[in-house]
Amino acid sequence: MSLITESDIKNQIKSGEFSNLYLVYGNEPYLKQHYCNKMTQKAINRDFAEFNYHIFDSNETDLKIVSEYVESLPMMDERKCVVVKDLNLGSLNQDQLKIFEEIVSDVPQSTMLIFWMQNVEVDDRKNDKWKNIIKIIDKYGNVLVLNKKTLSDIKKLLIKGAKNRNKELSAQMAEYLVSLVGDDLNMLLNELEKLCFYCDGTTIEKKDIDLIATKSVEASVFDLANLIIKGDRNNAFKTLSYLIANKTEPININASLISAYVDMYRAKVYVTSGFSAQEAAKYYNYRNKEFRLTKASSNASKMDLQQLRTCLDILGETDILLKSTSTDKLILLEQMIVKLMLTANGEKV
Repeated sequence: MSLITESDIKNQIKSGEFSNLYLVYGNEPYLKQHYCNKMTQKAINRDFAEFNYHIFDSNETDLKIVSEYVESLPMMDERKCVVVKDLNLGSLNQDQLKIFEEIVSDVPQSTMLIFWMQNVEVDDRKNDKWKNIIKIIDKYGNVLVLNKKTLSDIKKLLIKGAKNRNKELSAQMAEYLVSLVGDDLNMLLNELEKLCFYCDGTTIEKKDIDLIATKSVEASVFDLANLIIKGDRNNAFKTLSYLIANKTEPININASLISAYVDMYRAKVYVTSGFSAQEAAKYYNYRNKEFRLTKASSNASKMDLQQLRTCLDILGETDILLKSTSTDKLILLEQMIVKLMLTANGEKV
């Protein structure tokens, strides 16, 4: 019994040879949903699933009731499956922890028990309670950690997904899609499905992605940053109106702009020091978002470090005002955009 990989669980699903106990967690929602569903579908006969598949989907789940289901025999099948979803095992008290360990230490051969952390965040590095839970599961069963894939893996997945739908998606266009939508696999695969359905030709092109794909808030705000730096007032305010109309919180708009300008500042510091902007990815968290530094470097070339510092000061002041005053938040954002444009143009605010 041990920590297993995505490749391991694929093989187990293919063969139908499972452990009796699993803990599934990680920061990629799509993969957790996908593999937990695949495991349960393979483990039991669908004709008798009503009798042999039990799911507890609450943080209020009573472990004593779980124990009863785990111990009971399957009906008209050789195996039953018990799924405990989103019970925060890291918050169990001593009595609950004792019951938990009694359950997992003696799961019958006729039962597959899965603790599925779909919406519960598991801190397996700093939280001692979670470390202990993982240690216990690891002793008696399998621990499956499903974290976000690398940008390279995501591109391969998208290219393969398009090919399965008789469409061609280049690596460059796959990366462009990620830059617009983000690295959430659920959202990406939904957007890919839309693209493949609506695209007339056999090849998915940039114009198709621009027309069909729904941009993430982050991508829309990065477009706003580009327009501000270019001094394109009309489109900048149109983009702001679009974000507000789509019920994007003003504080979140400002926070994403801060992130965009921090990217520019970092890129500028590295470039002026004789390095490439991408070097910043080694020291900051740009996993699957390395393309942001390329864009940031291009925008940062239009301003010097002092201008970028002034922009960050403006954004910081706006953040404070958004959180502390009753002034119309749209007005605060509009004032902030004007100040950023003046700064980018070399004028004093």
